[in-house]
Amino acid sequence: MYKVIIADDDFLVRTYLKQMIDWEAHGFTIAGDAKNGKEALKLIEQERPALIITDICMPVLDGIGLIREMREQKLTGHILVLSGHDDFAYVHEAMKLGIDDYLLKDDLTPENILHFLQEHLQGEDEGQELPVSQEELAKIGKAKLQEDFFAAFCRGKMTEAELPTSAKRAGLPERFSFAAACQITLRGWQVRRKQFTDEDLASFRQAFSEMCQTFLGHQQPELWGQVFPVPVEAGQWGLLLVFPHAVSHAAVLQRLQALGQKLSVLAKRYFDLPLVLLLTAPQTNLFALQRAWQAMAERAESLFYLPQGLYHIEDLPVLQTQAPSVEGLSVEELCEQLTKTPLTRQARMDFLHQCLADEDAAALQALADAESLPAFLAALRTKLTALQSARQLHPSVRQALAILEAHYRENLTQAEIAAAVHLNPAYFSTLFKKNMGKGFREYLAELRITAVKKRLRNSTERIKDIAATEGFDDYPYFCRLFKHLVGQTPQEYRAKP
Repeated sequence: MYKVIIADDDFLVRTYLKQMIDWEAHGFTIAGDAKNGKEALKLIEQERPALIITDICMPVLDGIGLIREMREQKLTGHILVLSGHDDFAYVHEAMKLGIDDYLLKDDLTPENILHFLQEHLQGEDEGQELPVSQEELAKIGKAKLQEDFFAAFCRGKMTEAELPTSAKRAGLPERFSFAAACQITLRGWQVRRKQFTDEDLASFRQAFSEMCQTFLGHQQPELWGQVFPVPVEAGQWGLLLVFPHAVSHAAVLQRLQALGQKLSVLAKRYFDLPLVLLLTAPQTNLFALQRAWQAMAERAESLFYLPQGLYHIEDLPVLQTQAPSVEGLSVEELCEQLTKTPLTRQARMDFLHQCLADEDAAALQALADAESLPAFLAALRTKLTALQSARQLHPSVRQALAILEAHYRENLTQAEIAAAVHLNPAYFSTLFKKNMGKGFREYLAELRITAVKKRLRNSTERIKDIAATEGFDDYPYFCRLFKHLVGQTPQEYRAKP
């Protein structure tokens, strides 16, 4: 086996390189990967690989420095350099140091990697030809054809005359009794994704895709026929289901219903997220299916107003493009108006601008990003109630709250805030509690704990460091306070989805 070392500071690039081809099938083994040149050099010294794939720009020691160190230490091995469009000066320097070749990251494909292996490592050592099979090359080519086909299919760009030939080249059956498309949305994805690193998200997406494919494509092929994944967007997946054998329209509908139920159970079991599925009606030809996909994509926004479950296009509500007037309505009346009048996303934004005209962009965006009507209404109620309360506050208390919002991390005292708003400390204490329903110290503690909770969900920093930067110098006190206010320890809160 030829040994390979991969060096790139981008985890996703390293992962992609390791998974893009079956290295062992071609006589290679990944001996290690590194996030900078210094780590890579240590691996090269230990493993003595036949091939080093390295990025140009890396921290600690870049690709040029790595190659120089290899030359100085007489370390051998073929070198393939990866570069961006702006790295040509570095590539020129690398070429002078005697690399074998370079690839733009935009051109990083299985075909190009296999071509490099054939060209530069063919017949090494025992004079054997590198075992790259034509079957593997054909498989890679078909995957690329499928990717291109579905990209054009989703955009509705293929004519009725073009579709059969393109579909055949991509490996779809020429004849089938029915075909249907399914769009799968994980409800709560936008919230969940903020809790994970890029590495976690990549694993999550891959695991969900594999779950769908494994269940549909392998466990029951006689039931589901052929299953083709269709690229959609983050948090969404598409499936094209082709029933090549004679089957009735009613049977297809029954199987699609079973599909929705099974995938919903699996998504809840493995990812603890509810699932929303949108299905096209079964079609007898690909052109009709392409039009059905377009109709489904255009109406998918309506799922915002529906609970988890399986839906057909005709189940979806028609969205209004004009936001209703909010003048004179209470919080509950505003929420009732939204429930009765489904709006497009843009109309919802217009509605929000009416409700929250003076609010900052972040507040508007947080509401706009809600993935379902219940989540949207809950956030809207909270925000509008807070706004109404704020408008009834004593001006000095509003001023104090603004100071706290900006400086809560600092070692503030009630006396300092009272002085800042030109009030006697005793009077300020009474006024603050009357307006806020809680004392100054309690409010400040809750403000800091709220900030800590947000960072626990959205970062991997040490809990002690987060607490310190949010105003808690006494860590044991912070832990007791967090448990008292939240009902969980900081560790438990971070671990819970």
